Amino acid sequence: MGIKIIKSTDPQPKPSVNMIVYGQGGVGKTTFAATAPKPLLLDCENGTKYFGMRGIKVDVARIQDWSDLEGVFDIAKSGEYETIIIDPIGELMEKLKRFMIARGDKKLVQADGSPSMAGWGGMKDTLRATVKILRDSGLNLILVAHVSEDKDEDKIVKRPMLMTKLSEELVNMVDIVGYMTVVPDTDGGEKRIIIVYPASEKYVAKDRTGQLGKFIPPNFSDIADAVRGTLQYLAPEYLLGQPGS
Repeated sequence: MGIKIIKSTDPQPKPSVNMIVYGQGGVGKTTFAATAPKPLLLDCENGTKYFGMRGIKVDVARIQDWSDLEGVFDIAKSGEYETIIIDPIGELMEKLKRFMIARGDKKLVQADGSPSMAGWGGMKDTLRATVKILRDSGLNLILVAHVSEDKDEDKIVKRPMLMTKLSEELVNMVDIVGYMTVVPDTDGGEKRIIIVYPASEKYVAKDRTGQLGKFIPPNFSDIADAVRGTLQYLAPEYLLGQPGS
């Protein structure tokens, strides 16, 4: 069978959107993720307990142990949801670590109970494979992460927080990486923005789609529409008062 050639100018199915959003606690990352179409939120940190009181409507699966992920892949294939949210991805890896240590495999766990080199490698492989399956399921995928501040030569760079260097790999696995923060508004108030400007030296950011500009409002459905070419996404006035890049 010969290789199939696909022309980028031909009509294409609507692409799913896969994204990492990270930032300080309380900035609104989970609320942003809940703006996605037909979302299922895998709550790894019990961060959704007040959603009902705040009027936020989203289906939640509480992930208390790594084994709770069983069945998520079947749910992803059911057609009931359009978006899977992992919140936060760092806590899911913590649960994977505890799950692995509890099994007591001597090749993966050292005598003091911490992961061995092989254990860390196995954890990375397992989490990477899990994210790939969800990313390639045809659904939107949002990975929510806390922020870490790492020194890079003479500057501090904000990046998604995750044990080991898996953070760098996850950045390469998704199409959009955004740092969410609060900035002064032109009317003297405040507003939330997501920075996806890849040339910034202050934040790890990325927009493989090329459709989102530098600073975007926190509405995932609008992001998805912009990526699919059905929305002229960012009004120029939204950039007013934004931090320098």
